[in-house]
Amino acid sequence: MSALVLIPAYNPDEKLVRLVDQLQSRSFDILIVNDGSRPDCAPIFEKCAAHATVIGYDDNHGKGSALKTGMRYIKEHMPEQTGFITADADGQHSIDDICKVRDSLENGADFVLSVRKLRRDAPLRSRVGNTLSRFLYANANAHYLPDNQSGLRGFNVKHLDWMLEVRGDKYDYEMNVLLFAEKQGIKLTRIPIQTIYFDNNAGSHFSPIKDTILIYKRFFETYLFSIIGTLIGIGLLIVSEILWGRRFMAPTLYVAWGIKALLTLVIERYTLFRRIRYTPGVRRLIFSIFLYTIYGLIIFALGFFLPGIPMAVDFVLALIMTAFGEYFVLKISYE
Repeated sequence: MSALVLIPAYNPDEKLVRLVDQLQSRSFDILIVNDGSRPDCAPIFEKCAAHATVIGYDDNHGKGSALKTGMRYIKEHMPEQTGFITADADGQHSIDDICKVRDSLENGADFVLSVRKLRRDAPLRSRVGNTLSRFLYANANAHYLPDNQSGLRGFNVKHLDWMLEVRGDKYDYEMNVLLFAEKQGIKLTRIPIQTIYFDNNAGSHFSPIKDTILIYKRFFETYLFSIIGTLIGIGLLIVSEILWGRRFMAPTLYVAWGIKALLTLVIERYTLFRRIRYTPGVRRLIFSIFLYTIYGLIIFALGFFLPGIPMAVDFVLALIMTAFGEYFVLKISYE
């Protein structure tokens, strides 16, 4: 399998030149997308052009946009390529690890996700962001990934069409690609890599506040119907308790589950994910029934031990307790 390395670059320094030299020495094809870098970065791109194809545009659009620009270029101008690897321009990915991704693709994997072991001395923004991403991803998909933010990934070119359809122009794009891969049941081949930070990750263009908000905004947009279903369930419990007390708690929960199932397994399927091969319907249905059964048991227990608390509050507590319980079970079972 031939595999090129796709590098989105915004205001790079000499580390990009060193990376290109190393990649060229290992016989990689290289495609660099200049994501609207400053004019004074032109000499860097000129040096890289000796061993790489360099494309780009004048204004900064974001990492996701640069990746999609590169993927469109691969599709239109590099038909001989059968796979591609995405890597960052700031030197955070070693040449040996990039070679490991290529080896995995050559051995038959078609979606490779690198996994960093986050060190105790990792920058605080990296530790906090990665922990929150792991928690949300695990609870949304019932799958635990120890690292879903690494930019070093490998893909078979057969994924280009749907990846170009995924929304997001900045750092939110990479998370959304994983969410859409999950919905298609694509097998993720995970490989461990080194964790490299320079000057406490000072060279990163990731904005801890702005980009984090954008990532999770896109995440919640993707699971909008699930969130709406949960809010409807809370509303139904409030109305049911006002009208009948706790006598019809179980039927209300089943009605709430039915509405959420309709929203997430039918409407979500034919709106947000209508352009992809959607596979998790039966698994999500079974898992949803199981979770709502757990919610009911917790609400019954809270009502018995803590009488007087509204059912809606019990339901929210059940959601929180189940979310943390599910996360730690998935994490333990992964490890």
